[in-house]
Amino acid sequence: MIQMVTATLLFGLGPVLLRMGLNEGIRPEHLMVLRMLVALPFFAAAVLFFRQLKSTALSMRDFVFVSVVSVAGMGGAMFCLIHSINLLGASLATLLGAVSPAITVLMAWGLRRSPITSLKVVSLAVSFAGVVLLILPVSGLGHLGAAVAGSMAGVGYAMLGNLCSSASMIAYEKYVERKSPLVAAFHVTAFMFIYAGALYGMPPMAFGLKTWVIILLLGSVAWFVPFMLFFHGIRALGASKAALVQNSGPAVTVLAAGFLLNERLVLAQFIGMALVLSSVYILKRDSAPTPQPDGNAAFESPALPHE
Repeated sequence: MIQMVTATLLFGLGPVLLRMGLNEGIRPEHLMVLRMLVALPFFAAAVLFFRQLKSTALSMRDFVFVSVVSVAGMGGAMFCLIHSINLLGASLATLLGAVSPAITVLMAWGLRRSPITSLKVVSLAVSFAGVVLLILPVSGLGHLGAAVAGSMAGVGYAMLGNLCSSASMIAYEKYVERKSPLVAAFHVTAFMFIYAGALYGMPPMAFGLKTWVIILLLGSVAWFVPFMLFFHGIRALGASKAALVQNSGPAVTVLAAGFLLNERLVLAQFIGMALVLSSVYILKRDSAPTPQPDGNAAFESPALPHE
């Protein structure tokens, strides 16, 4: 649980950093390429440090699986997220993203027979209510309604991104049954970089110091560390529970927006944060069994320390 919570909190910085990158004039698709470009050397160094190089070898089955899921799943989710933020703003894109755990729970039930328990339903309801309280004070109901009406394309990107994210989580739950979380995260990041680089080309690198700081934080603190912990969380909790924990991310997004984008925090948002954290506690009490990985895929190297 702690690994998934940590991953979610760090991922929560992503929308704000993406918004800052867009404000610096970087194209949405180039942000995706740069994020993976920064993350890849960190993953390569971690694989070497923990002596997982042999485990990175891919069978043809794994090659096809990871390439398709990474491009259409996580790659598609990130592409849609960036465009939804660009069209709707970080607040509304985050609110629409809070629907993703419900989709994941339903997919996990249909495809993996993961039970939908009463505590999962309560956790989902509490977390969504918390996200609403976090987001509404930032934009206001009228502004959100106008944003939705003014950019249905942005809403479409957000909902398509939810579907891509949920489908990829179900697929990765299966993948970490035979690969370590570190190797799985490395494979997915590599394929996403290859896909994005081939499709959009390498962006120009003549950025100022502030822009490079944003890019470096986006690829390291908001991708490398949380993405590896994300796979640990999927292995330990299963996709449906891991997705529910992810709704705690907007709490960090709102806090980061307050500090970095000078957005004012109000009482309702602190109540929302409390609800989001309560939803994680409720989920922790859920004793329903989750699929366990094959013992042959155990991560034998020592766990990567939290940064």
